[in-house]
Amino acid sequence: MFDVNVKIIAELKNFITIVAGNRAILDKFCNKEGDFSRTRKLPFEKLSLLIIKLSKKTLSIELERFFEEIKACMPCSVSAFTQQRVKLHPRFFYYWNLVLWGSYYLYGGAAIKRWRGYRVIGADGSSVSLINNPALSRYFGGQCNQTTSFVLAKTFYYYDVLNELILVPQIAPYRYGELNMAYDAISEVQEDMLMIYDRNFCNYKMVALHLWQEKERKFIIRAKETQRLIRSFIESGKPSAIVHLLPTASAIVGLKKSGYVINKASLLTVRLVRVELDKTVEVLMTNLWEEEGHTTDQFKDLYFKRWGIETNIGIQKNVLQLESFSGLTVKAVLQDFYATVMMTNLHSILIKDAQKTVDESVHRKYPMKVNKNKSFGKLKVNLVALFIDNEVDTILQALHDHFIRDLLPVRKGRSFPRVRKNVNAKSKYRTYTNFKPAY
Repeated sequence: MFDVNVKIIAELKNFITIVAGNRAILDKFCNKEGDFSRTRKLPFEKLSLLIIKLSKKTLSIELERFFEEIKACMPCSVSAFTQQRVKLHPRFFYYWNLVLWGSYYLYGGAAIKRWRGYRVIGADGSSVSLINNPALSRYFGGQCNQTTSFVLAKTFYYYDVLNELILVPQIAPYRYGELNMAYDAISEVQEDMLMIYDRNFCNYKMVALHLWQEKERKFIIRAKETQRLIRSFIESGKPSAIVHLLPTASAIVGLKKSGYVINKASLLTVRLVRVELDKTVEVLMTNLWEEEGHTTDQFKDLYFKRWGIETNIGIQKNVLQLESFSGLTVKAVLQDFYATVMMTNLHSILIKDAQKTVDESVHRKYPMKVNKNKSFGKLKVNLVALFIDNEVDTILQALHDHFIRDLLPVRKGRSFPRVRKNVNAKSKYRTYTNFKPAY
């Protein structure tokens, strides 16, 4: 994995060099043609590095520290940074992240984890609290009650739960909703992906969009127990059954918008699988057929793997402080979102080598894992050096040695009741009272 990390960093550096050196490509990532043509203290390459470094402290302090790291004499002003970032389109970080995880799949080889040949992809969304100002409120919307209003954005992800990588991040106005974002993302589902959804995504249109691809895409969706078909299956006591779904009126309209014309007699064939839990019964809807070798006893553990996306969203919000944005404009929020996703992936990839070392060498009462909070703090300190220093091997080795020193025990089988918290009163990011970031 160490050699893989070196190649991935080289690909990331090469991408930014190619973009910066080709005016036609650079214009595709600029607000308008000709941006970044004049010599400034923050040209395209340095601005990109500064944004992915995730400035969470006072901007003037972050700028001073950044310019010290790049060995520049005088930092630019906060105003200069603000004016420069307007020129950079957020899509740059989306494609830079694509280069990152694409390089991992290209060079990872045997280290890439699969389930029966499939990449297991958890799909889910989350709400992100934003500062309540007019510009963000007009673009993202939110919620309100009798006394106050909350500005919120909606995010959605495809997450490779076995390899811990975010593949298709989206951020949109709050009212657009997770379901519409999920429909939009289906075109990104590849043949070797097994999609796993929770019950919020259980409907005729979602199933149809997976089945009616040029080659059907495999999925597992937790079914809603309130549906008559699902209740009947639960009452039957069968471990598995083949059933047919009839479209609702809204499904007919929704699929027509997506280019599919159907009628009330258009049936979909799916498989229902019963999963017995301690206190309840869950039903999973899938097109993993028993004749393909997918027995019913596989599905409980397979669906549970979806929880990895929930954990990853928590890491983004609590460790990387996603909701602590470095600017108050729509463009700043979009840049920070995609930069946070990229840094989450980079961190996940770089700690894999250290985790392998820990798995092979540590023998204790409990299995151990790398402390993600401390390891990210160390990565942030060394991030700029990774991209501007020629001694990448030395920096990666130093990071590896640091990662294996800070470990946490993995106590399997523990569970805690889910406590729902009220939305922050002012819709601003606040750390948990028992949590202190390492940077």
